[in-house]
Amino acid sequence: MAKGRSSDVLAHLDRVKSAVYKRFTLNNLPDWIEKNTFLRGEPFSFEDHEFQKEILLDQSREINVRKCSQIGLSELSARKALAMSNIMPGFTTIYTLPTASFASTFVKSRIDPIIDGSPTLAASIHNTTNNTEVKRFNESFIYFKGTKGVAAAISIPADNLIADEVDFSDLDVLSNYTSRLTHSKYKLKTNLSTPTVSGYGISAMFDSSRRFFNFCKCDHCNHQFIPDYFHHVRVPGLTGEMKDITKDTVHRYDLSKVYLECPNCGKVPSLQANHRQWVLENTRDNHEAAGYQISPFDAPNIISLKDLIMASTKYARYADFINFNLGLPAEDRESSLVLDDLNRCFVPGVIPSGYTNVMGIDMGLHCHVMIGFQDYVGTLHTIHTEVVPLAKLEQRKKELQIQYRVRLTVMDSMPYTDMLMRFQAHDTNLYGALYVATKGLETYKIKSNEEDREAGEEELRQVNINRNKTLDAVMETIRSGQWVCREDENKSIILTHLQDMKRIKELSGDNEMGFVWKKSAKGNDHFHHTLLYLWVASRMAGVAQSSIVIPSLVYQFRNKAEV
Repeated sequence: MAKGRSSDVLAHLDRVKSAVYKRFTLNNLPDWIEKNTFLRGEPFSFEDHEFQKEILLDQSREINVRKCSQIGLSELSARKALAMSNIMPGFTTIYTLPTASFASTFVKSRIDPIIDGSPTLAASIHNTTNNTEVKRFNESFIYFKGTKGVAAAISIPADNLIADEVDFSDLDVLSNYTSRLTHSKYKLKTNLSTPTVSGYGISAMFDSSRRFFNFCKCDHCNHQFIPDYFHHVRVPGLTGEMKDITKDTVHRYDLSKVYLECPNCGKVPSLQANHRQWVLENTRDNHEAAGYQISPFDAPNIISLKDLIMASTKYARYADFINFNLGLPAEDRESSLVLDDLNRCFVPGVIPSGYTNVMGIDMGLHCHVMIGFQDYVGTLHTIHTEVVPLAKLEQRKKELQIQYRVRLTVMDSMPYTDMLMRFQAHDTNLYGALYVATKGLETYKIKSNEEDREAGEEELRQVNINRNKTLDAVMETIRSGQWVCREDENKSIILTHLQDMKRIKELSGDNEMGFVWKKSAKGNDHFHHTLLYLWVASRMAGVAQSSIVIPSLVYQFRNKAEV
C-alpha cells in the first residue's frame, strides 16, 4: 500500500514537471520569475526596474551588459539562472564570479535566500546536491565557480554561462569556461560587469555587440535622448563642470534642487518607464551578441541625482565614480600611459652616446627590438628601435650587437625557448626573461649558474620579472620624464603599443584588490614589453661578462656597411 502511494506521488511530480516545462519557456522568463520567486516575503516584481525585462526577453545567444553598480543586475542574473534550471530539463549553467570565495558568499547571500523563499525552488532542489559550489534542480545543474587559478575551469559540458563582474575576473579562465559550451545546442552566454577602461573586458564585449541604449522621450517636446550625467544634470549655482564638485565644495550647493534637463526644450523630462525605450545604436552591424548599457538613470526611483552627486565626492579617483556609479569606461593617469606624457619622451636627431648600451627583445613572428642605455642621472635612453622577422632575428641580433656595442640583452623566454637557449650558447650576456607574480616590492631577480655536466645541470641565465610591479616602474619612468627615445619611423607604432595595456583593478585569489596590467582585445603591446626588457637590462648591465666579439662576424658586418 505504501509502495503504491509512493508511486502515485512520483507520477504526480512527473506530471507537474511536464506541465511546468510545457507552460514556461525561455520566452517568458520574466513571468516565471514573478510567479515563482519572492523578495522580502512578497512576489518578485520588476517595478522600478522595468528595464530588466528587455534583457531577460532577449533571445540572443550572447548578451553583454555594461552596467553601473547597485542596479539589481546580479540579483536578476541569480533569478535568471534559477529560472532556466527549472524551465529547461537537463540544463546546465556555470555561474562565475571573480574568486571562489566571492562565489561562495554570493550563493549564501543571494542564491540560498531565493531558494528558501520559493516553494517551487525548494521542492525541486536535490538536498544531496545543494551546496555553495553546485545546485541540482530536477535534472538540471548550476555550478558556481571563481576564475582565479588555472584549475578553476571545470571540465563538464554546459548549456549556459553567466559571467558576473567580468572586468574583475581572469579573462583567460573565462575563455576556458566558454569552451564548455561547445557541444550544447543552446550555447547561451551572459556577461555583465561594471566597466573599467575602454577596449577591455565588458567594454570590449559591449563594443562588439548590437548596442542598445535606454532612450528617454521628453514628455514636453517628444525629443529622444540618452540621459547624460555630465551634459544634462543641472546644479543651481554651479558655473564649472560636474567634477568640480568635491567633498570640500559640495556643501555650497543645494542638492535638493538638482534636476535633469532636456537638451532640446530645457524642461525637466520624466525618466519613468512609460517614457523610456530601448534603441539600437549600430543598426548596420550584424553582431551575434546583444549589448545593453545600464545607467543610474534607468532606475530613477532607486538612484536619485542627489545620490549620484554625493557618490562622486567619495572616491579618491574620479574614474572610479564614472566606472561604478555611471557604468561607463574611464581611465586616467593612474590607469594608462597618457599620450601627452609619451609625446614628450620623443626627441629628434641623435642622442649622445658614450654609455654602455643594452638591448631588449620581445619575441614573436615579428620581434620588436630596442637598444639604449641608462645615463649617470638615471634617465633611460632608447637610441634604436626595429621590428625584425623571426627568421632573420639571429643574424640581425648579432649585427646590432656589433654596431651598437651591446653589452647585455634581455629577451623574453616564451614561446621560443629553444631559440633563446641556442642564442645563449653563443652569447654569455643574454638573459631569458620570465614573468612572475610576487607580492614583494622587487621588480626583478637574476637567476644564473654555470653548467655542471657531472651534476647534470645546464647553464642558466634567467631574470624573473615581477610583471605588474615592473610595468608600474616603467610607467613612473615615463611620467617623470626619465625615458628619452630617439624619434624614428617606428614612433607611431610605439605610441600605439604603449597605450594598449591598461592598469586595471582586479581581485586576487584571496580577495585582495590590486592593480594589474591587461592588454586590450587587439593585443598590440609588443613595444611596451620591449621597453620593459630594455629597462631591466639597463639596470643589469653591471653583471655582464666581458664581451667576446667573433672576428668573422665583424668582417661580415663591415663588408655589408661598406656596400
